[in-house]
Amino acid sequence: MRKHIINILKRARGTYVSGQALCEDLGVSRTAIWKHIQQLREEGYEIDSSSRKGYRLIHVPDLLNSYEIEPLLTTTHLGHPILHYKELDSTNIEARKLAREGATHGSVVVAEHQTTGRGRSGRGWFSTPGTAIQMSLILRPDLAPFLAASITQVGAAAVATALQELGLSPQIKWPNDVLLSKRKVCGILTEMSCELDHIEHIIIGIGINVNTPSFPTDIRSVATSVQIEKGAPCDRKSLMAAILNTFEPLYQGFLEGHPYPAYLRICRELSILIGEEITYESPQGVTTATAIDIDSSGHLVVRHKDGSTEALLSGEVHLGAGLYREP
Repeated sequence: MRKHIINILKRARGTYVSGQALCEDLGVSRTAIWKHIQQLREEGYEIDSSSRKGYRLIHVPDLLNSYEIEPLLTTTHLGHPILHYKELDSTNIEARKLAREGATHGSVVVAEHQTTGRGRSGRGWFSTPGTAIQMSLILRPDLAPFLAASITQVGAAAVATALQELGLSPQIKWPNDVLLSKRKVCGILTEMSCELDHIEHIIIGIGINVNTPSFPTDIRSVATSVQIEKGAPCDRKSLMAAILNTFEPLYQGFLEGHPYPAYLRICRELSILIGEEITYESPQGVTTATAIDIDSSGHLVVRHKDGSTEALLSGEVHLGAGLYREP
């Protein structure tokens, strides 16, 4: 109901809509309209009211709720529905709980703030309320579990493409980071619940530093935000919608098994690792090799000094011959 009221007020473009007109359009009483208006005000929408004129929308808050995102979507499944929270410990944890309870394919959990957001290897994710995009996508692919590794790269390709549309020059650091100016702007955490031959669900968590103005001293050299790189704030709503709109066709191409899928082309073209010397931790210890490709299964292909090659499924990979601390 509140979404319909907001849409009607938006279409009025700053003019008043009478309470009677809202009642007739929505088939509810004036008291019900007033209660919904009050709830919208509590959410941050500034709505003027006049006993003679009705209601007028004055200000729309910077929120990533369904009222704001759904009108921007061109997707069939992704973002239908959007489950919006003011604060969560982790969108991945909430999405996992909802998936177990039967949440549909394409559901998106998004929070204005995460209190215990995390990245790979249990690292914390720094964010300040209302400045980032912190969302988790619930996917239910009809896919064998061993084929799911590439879904992280689908997410990275979608984020990078959306950033390019803003005039930025992102790079992708396999397997799960997107960089701007060689500093991390986005991290992706993919988790899967499956049986031996069947995927129950996949949760792909995407965290993007959008309008973060600065970072703590200990991560300032390795973290950045869209605002820092552009020199101006970014519309979080448009960026979130662009990522979802880009993700869905890339994901569909992945499921259809195209020989040269678009997401893989993007990940190869924007890779910061391919052609570079890297180090990674293996059972034999810290290993140095040269990254040469990302294969069709989403593995990073490396060449060792003796000429042999290896396909890495996952793990911590670092540029250069020395390990460095990531955010």
